[in-house]
Formats: sequence, structure tokens, C-alpha cells
Amino acid sequence: MQVTSKVVLGSLIGLASWGLSLPVHAATTTTRTATVTQAAQPCYSGKTGDLVELSGDLNQVTVTPQKALKTYAKTTWLVTGQTVVTTAKGVATRYVQVKNAQDGVQGWIAQTDLTPGRNYQTDAPVKRPAKNYIKARTGKVYQLQGTRAAMQLVKGQKLSAKQTYRVTQQRYYYRHGVKYLYVHVSSKNGTKGWVWHNGLKAGTYYDATKQQAKIKQRLQTYLDGVTKDGSCMVSFYNLTPKVGSQAAKAKDAKVYTQGKLATNARGHQVVVSASTYKLYIAAYLMHLKQQHQFSWTKANTAGMRRMIVISANDYPVSVLHKYGRAKINHWLGTQGYYGAPFSATHDSVTTANSLVKVLRDLELGKGAFTNKKDRAHILSLMGQQVYRTGMPAGVKQAKAGTTVQDKVGFLSDYNRLYHHDAGIVTLPNGQRYLLAVLTWQPQPANFGGISGYTGFGKVKQITKRVQQIVY
Repeated sequence: MQVTSKVVLGSLIGLASWGLSLPVHAATTTTRTATVTQAAQPCYSGKTGDLVELSGDLNQVTVTPQKALKTYAKTTWLVTGQTVVTTAKGVATRYVQVKNAQDGVQGWIAQTDLTPGRNYQTDAPVKRPAKNYIKARTGKVYQLQGTRAAMQLVKGQKLSAKQTYRVTQQRYYYRHGVKYLYVHVSSKNGTKGWVWHNGLKAGTYYDATKQQAKIKQRLQTYLDGVTKDGSCMVSFYNLTPKVGSQAAKAKDAKVYTQGKLATNARGHQVVVSASTYKLYIAAYLMHLKQQHQFSWTKANTAGMRRMIVISANDYPVSVLHKYGRAKINHWLGTQGYYGAPFSATHDSVTTANSLVKVLRDLELGKGAFTNKKDRAHILSLMGQQVYRTGMPAGVKQAKAGTTVQDKVGFLSDYNRLYHHDAGIVTLPNGQRYLLAVLTWQPQPANFGGISGYTGFGKVKQITKRVQQIVY
């Protein structure tokens, strides 16, 4: 049992005088002094000495061992009197008259074999305001067996780190003259008993793993349903709340540990990327910068702005021509992204999971995005992009004040219209997540051109619902 604070009981009344030297007289028999009564005082014994019987009269006394004190290591002796026994050789020993609190046995014990203090006893329980506690350190929940005068802690059950313990009572438990504060607890799993108070700390257990499973299941059910017809693909990845934010300090912060809620529906399905492929171009250019093959010239700075903010095609197309589709594809594959987005024979393609992987590296400063200044510049451009009717509109409907740094993509081919959005979302309370929503629909017969078509409604609705489910 660990002790952080203790109260040692006062010394035994009358025992202070036991250390005085005693007169020794020549004698032929063992004698003793008359018994001197005293106020009852608790004491405890160690593993040496005996409980003895003193028989005969004062002028001729016999000392007879009855029981070894080691058999009473877990009990308290009540001292009520004292006497001095002197042998025929003149050796004097002070004995105290005792009664055992556990079984009532009486006798005499040499004063030197006892130490003042209560041992294996308790005070009466006292009510205290009900409050929740959780495990603070290794400890056990005990049952009390016996009476207050002779009490044992039995059937110890380890404290669980996954339980809330409701405390309603307290009492002191004494061992070897030290008193320990114990509190009575109960928990939802049926555990009841007494716990040393230092094993607990105020709080309520929050089952983060269970809550994560519930959120993830609700999200997966929704995504499976909304993507069932194959017309959209969604990938979601939660980030740990911003350091120092309201969300980071909340009791459920552990639920949102990075990646614990990540899921997708048709996340690996390959689809025409539209302009979301420009995230790959940005990543490749930052890789070149790491290799000292790219710098922020006026032309590159302007080209990156056009590519991200207004989704212009001239700059990324020039990058593809300069470095080659095959070379860029190979590098993308080495980063764990989809490795074949660019082709000379068909439109660029991607997957929702791959776009989220790029966003994760960008937000966390991994892979090609290790330069903080470069990351901040690209994220700033994504926050300025002008097409705000998809993901940005959806997150604001879910929670006002939510911001998005994203890259959209929209394109029409002979049969379909594509409207995609992939971005980094930050809620007002500091929660953050990554989301890619890729959608397509049949091209209307009277369709007059993608620039005049507002087809981000589905992206907005999916984004709104995802945020509502998770946050």
C-alpha cells in the first residue's frame, strides 16, 4: 500500500514512564509490582514476542507464554494496565495488560513488543456529496470484513481505467498506527466497495473508442447509401483538433484523434478528375522545389495563383508538357497517391482517397509539403478559390463560421457532367477534417456548357450531412 500522507497516533498514555530505570534488589523468586490501571490505549504488535499469562501472587509470579504475537499481526491490542516483573536474577521487564480487539483474548505483553496505534480498524463511515471519479493510479476496490474494531480488507478487485466510480461515503482505515482515507464507490458494471482515495481522481470516464465506433458507423451507413448508385465517391479523414482550441480541451477530444474516424465509400473508384488534378501538379512542383528545380519566379507565382484560385488550365498543362505525364505519374505513385492520373489519350482521372492523401500531406507538412512558407501560400490560394457553391456552402450550412481551403473540379464529356470538391475544413471550435466528394450525372440534352451550369448541389448536401454526423 502506498502512502502519500499519514497521521501517526499519539503515544501510549503512561508508556512514557516505561523507560525509567527500575531499582533492582536481590531476590530468590520472580516478583511483580501491583497492576497500575490506565486509560485504554490501542497498540499493535509485530512478528516477535508472545502473549503471556502472569500467575501467582506479587511475591512469586510465573510467566507462561500463551500465543506468539506473529499470529496477531493484523489486529489491535487494547492496553488497560501495567506491571513490572523482576526475575530472581534482578532483570526487570515491564508488561502491559491487553485485550485483543479481534477475538477478545486477554493477557500480558512485554511493553517493548508493542507500538502505540490502531491496526486493522476503521472509523464509522461518513456521507459525502456524491461525485464521479476515475482511476488515477493502480489500486483495488475492497470489501470490508469484520467489525470496526477488527476489520480486514478482502476480495480486492483492480480499478478499471474504463469505469466511472460514484463516491458517496468515506471512512478512515488504520494500519500500523497510520490512518488512510477510504471512499465507498459504485460503478455501472456492478462494482461496489472501498478504495484508497489516492487511487482516484475527480472525473467521468468517457469511452472514446465506443463513441468513435458509433460515429463511424453512422457515417459509413450514410456514405454507403448516398454512393449506392455509383454516381458519387466520398472519402473522409478526421484531423486532431487544433492545439489549444475549444475542441482540443473538450472532454470528447480523444474521440477525434487523427484518423480514428476515417472512412470512405467508393473511395478507390477511378473517375474523371476534372480540375482536382491540379492538387497533383501543386504537389509535384513542391517536390521539384525540394530538388532545387523550381523557384517562385513571377511566372510561377502567377501561374500557381491562376491554377488554384480560378482553376485556369494553361499553367498545369505547361507543367505536364515540360516534365512529361509518365514522369509525374511515377512520382505520384511513389508518394502513395493514385499513380496514373495523366494520359495522352483520355481525360485525367483520380480517386477520392488519393485526393484526401494529398490534402493530408499538405495540411500536415508531409512528403512534398515540408516547407511551411510554401504550404501556407498554397493553402491561402485554396482559401481564395472562387467556386464556393460546393463544399464551402455545405459546411457553412452545417455550422456558421466554418472555413474551407479547397480545390474544385468541373467538366463535361460526351455523356456526363462532373462536379468535384476536395478540401481542408476547419470548424469554429478548432475541429478539422479532410473531405473529397466526386460526383457525376448524365449530361442534359439541352446542356449549354459547363461554365453556365451550377451542379455542385449534391457536393454541398453531402458535405453538410457528413459534418453534421461527425461533429
